[in-house]
Amino acid sequence: MRIISEKAKRFCTDPDVLTRHMARRGVPGCSVALLQGGEITFSAVSGTAGAAPVTAGTLFECASLTKPLFAVLALQLADEGLLALDEPVPGRLGGEPWSHDPDFVKITPRHILSHGSGLPDWHSRPMPMLFAPGTAYSYSGQGYYLLQHLAEKITGQSLPELFDARIFAPFQMHRSAVLWTPEVGRVISPGFDAQGSPCRVRDCVDLTGNAPEPNAAWSLYSNAADYARFVSALLRTRGGLTEETYGQMSAPQNAADDSIAWGLGVGLIRREPSVRWHWGDNDGFKSLALWDQQTGDGLVVITNSDNGLSLCYDLAAELTDADFLAPMAAFIKTAE
Repeated sequence: MRIISEKAKRFCTDPDVLTRHMARRGVPGCSVALLQGGEITFSAVSGTAGAAPVTAGTLFECASLTKPLFAVLALQLADEGLLALDEPVPGRLGGEPWSHDPDFVKITPRHILSHGSGLPDWHSRPMPMLFAPGTAYSYSGQGYYLLQHLAEKITGQSLPELFDARIFAPFQMHRSAVLWTPEVGRVISPGFDAQGSPCRVRDCVDLTGNAPEPNAAWSLYSNAADYARFVSALLRTRGGLTEETYGQMSAPQNAADDSIAWGLGVGLIRREPSVRWHWGDNDGFKSLALWDQQTGDGLVVITNSDNGLSLCYDLAAELTDADFLAPMAAFIKTAE
């Protein structure tokens, strides 16, 4: 996959191109970044965040775009010998089991990062198992949250401390956070529903339900420029991972459907094996990160709207030569 240079040049020099796409899809505000040859070549913001305009400092809920960052963090721990990808997590974590199903004790980090754990996406405890670990695919934020607990236990650090030290600082993601704070609250956009009405206004740490923050599956606050720095680090330096570990991250570990496979923390396109991707979907916020390990080209689109994925697909179709957007969109539609 490549960025089409002529179209990218027009997009980068004419703000009305993005504005028209947003208006057609009913997206109030967004943040966009492009990468070519592994380097960030363009970033922009447009639209409104409620009563204020979106600025370079505006943050968005990035939802499941959190998962690739946490996957890299977990793989760093594996490279350091603190975590074994094929060692069961429950045995090391200890405490009250999250499920009474006998298969629960077999779940490994590899199963979790490739959505083969058998855990549901989110469920109260004790939770059921959908299948024996390693035998099928089912998207599970719950698995990431389980592995988060082990990462915190073996390092003695909280998830925000781990992200600050291992992700945000080395990748120069200076505007990002993985836990709501008053500082985040001052610059975060509200989320908007499909009709353009505010549907998610954050003024506190979200401790509701079965997925409280900080959460390895969803609680990243960032924008496209910052997230593109993470993607650039993957493209240029493997995110600090060893070649062997990065190869495992990028290799198919689980079959999601006929078109989509999953590596360790990233989606893969079966017919385009050098492409990596992930999407984000919280109420009022939708996003997409898409990049090609071979060409170093990619894009990140983060929006404050339930209509945002349509804008993401429009921009990917406009700016790249990707021919796999339809099966990717079909997968996302039913994944969670």
